[in-house]
Formats: sequence, C-alpha cells, structure tokens
Amino acid sequence: MNRSTLFTLLVASLCAAAVCATWWETNATIATATAKAASKEDAVVVVPFPGTEWLTRMAATTKDTTFTTQNGNTYSSAYDAVLYGAPLDNPCRNFNAYINSFVIPESLASWILHKVNDNLEWGHYILCYLRNFLGGILVYYGTASLFHYHIYIHPRSAQIFRNRPRPTWDTIWDQIKLSQASISMYTLLPVIDEWIIEQGFSQVYYTVDQIGGFVPYAFYTILYFALVEIGVYWMHRTLHTNKWLYKHVHMLHHKYNRADTLTPWASIAFHPVDGMLQASPYVLLLPIIPCHYLTHFVMIFFTAIWATYIHDAVDLWNVDPIMGSKYHTVHHTHYIYNYGQVFTFCDQFWGTFKVPDGPTGEPNTKRSHSRRSQKKSS
Repeated sequence: MNRSTLFTLLVASLCAAAVCATWWETNATIATATAKAASKEDAVVVVPFPGTEWLTRMAATTKDTTFTTQNGNTYSSAYDAVLYGAPLDNPCRNFNAYINSFVIPESLASWILHKVNDNLEWGHYILCYLRNFLGGILVYYGTASLFHYHIYIHPRSAQIFRNRPRPTWDTIWDQIKLSQASISMYTLLPVIDEWIIEQGFSQVYYTVDQIGGFVPYAFYTILYFALVEIGVYWMHRTLHTNKWLYKHVHMLHHKYNRADTLTPWASIAFHPVDGMLQASPYVLLLPIIPCHYLTHFVMIFFTAIWATYIHDAVDLWNVDPIMGSKYHTVHHTHYIYNYGQVFTFCDQFWGTFKVPDGPTGEPNTKRSHSRRSQKKSS
C-alpha cells in the first residue's frame, strides 16, 4: 500500500464525522404526519432519529415490559421510564437510551432501575456506564486483535521484525491486564460527558439544521477539534513536566519505553486517571464550543482506535503530518518529544517535535558506525 493511499485513508477517517453528520441530517429523521392545519394542508413534524417507534416496537414485541415506579407512574418499559415518557424532549438522551437497549436487555434494565429504588437518573447513567464498559472491552480487544494479526501473524511480520526483536508474550499479557483494570474507571468519563450534554450544560446540538447548515457545522467542528488537539497536547505535556503527576499517574504507561515493549495492546495500558485526564479536553470544551452530537460521538470512538494505532511501533501506516506510531514511539523512548494526539502541528509549533533517527525499533546503523569509527581512531 503506497503513501498516497495511506494518506487518503487517514484523511477519510478524519472526515468520517462529517459524513456521519450529513447522513444523520438527511437520512436519519422520521417525518410523521399530524392533524391538518387551519389551512387544510398536512403539517409535517420532523422527529430526530431514533424517534419514538423503537419504544413502541419494544412494548409490542417484549412481554411484560411495563415499568411502574414506586410513586405509581407507569411507563411502557424501563427505557421509556428513563425518558420520563417523553423521548422527544431530549434527543441526546433518547439516542443514548436507544443504544443502551441494544446492549442491555429491557428485563435487566428494569431490574437495575428497581435496585436503585427507581431513581431514574441514577439508573439511566448506570446503564450508560455498563454500555460504555462493555463497548470499551469490545473496541479494545477487537481493535487490538486486528492490529495484532496484521503485525505479528500476517506474513509481513517476517519483514517487520527482520532487524528488530518481537515483543514478548509477558509484555503483551502485562498490557492486557493493565488495560482491563483501566477500562473499569476510564469508561466513567463518557458518562460524565453524557450527563453534561443531557443536562443542557453544553453547546452540543443534535442536527446540522440547528446550527444553521453545513458551513457553520464544518467551521465549529474544525474549531472544536483544533482546540481539542491543543488541549490534549498540553495535558499530555503537563503529565510529563509536573513531577507529581508523572510519578503517580503517567509513569506507569512509560514503563513501555522501547519499541519491543510497545504493542497495540498498550493503547490504554495506563493509570485510569491518566486516560481520563488526556481525554478531558473533549469534555471540557463542550460548554464553550458548539459541537454536533453524532460528530462528538464519532470522535470519542475514533480516539480508541487511534490509541491502538499509535502504539503499534511499526512503520506501515505512517504519513506526515499525522502523529503516527513512528513519532509516538519516539515519545516513549525519549519522553520529552511528540506529545500530540493526531497531528504533529502542536509539537512543531512549541518546539517538542522529534523525527525518528531511523526505522522504528531497528538499531541506528549510522550511530553505531560512528561509534565504531571513534573507537578505532582512539
């Protein structure tokens, strides 16, 4: 696969949010006819996806879904209850409940709500946490397994590790155990994110039409992502420059300090607070910069895959100015360079950018030759 093709794929992935937003706006709305207006013309109400039909289908296809709270309110299901019987009042919450219904059966959701004394707020966010936790496990193991095959099992692995050692199984197993422990707390951050959005404390909007069309959408999306990139850079840099944060939070991740100790399984092998801090700009900017809901959702998902890519320590998919694995490997081996997340721009601007001396993980033949020459001359 040549560099132009790789660059096209990477740019396409960054544009995925825009494509999804356009699809969301043009195809994922449900037009429902209402009573005739005074002018005797049919009025049409546009209901944002997923609308209300999913709750109707759930009530029709599942037995005994009626949910009654302790104060006597009755809903068609547990998911209808967490929406207070008015799913269209909060489209973001409606979408979250809709996604939750695919992961957590209605009967289990009902049991959980009753276990928290029918506190619908607590119950809803517990369901969101369980969804994020299970989703995080699926994304971590699924993405890492895919990269693992292409790097260590595929025939190309013989070429990759021709002049460098392979990571040991002990290293991979250590990263898996650390990542699994991290996921349990790391997935709390998206719950906080969802709470901020659903409670109206953010500038998040649900449809492109709400922001005035595609041009304002594109402008704010680029602005939001640019500020996130800057925020992640400085948060990551602070985790290194602040001695207490580095010692007690970030250093755990940097025990993988050679190319042969970096693998796709190291993507979230860190202290759980470390992961939350590095991803916090995605949340902290929401009350300030308008952001399309689905675009934000896609960005969060994209970061999980991106973290796997930049920790694979191979040169197969590196294209400038992307902060690829070759640059992030330098960060792990030299500590004070290449703090950026997706692009190298911040590191170049603030003077922390470093280009690898040679192919990732391979001995620097020029340096070795220079040292041998110095020994001979002496």
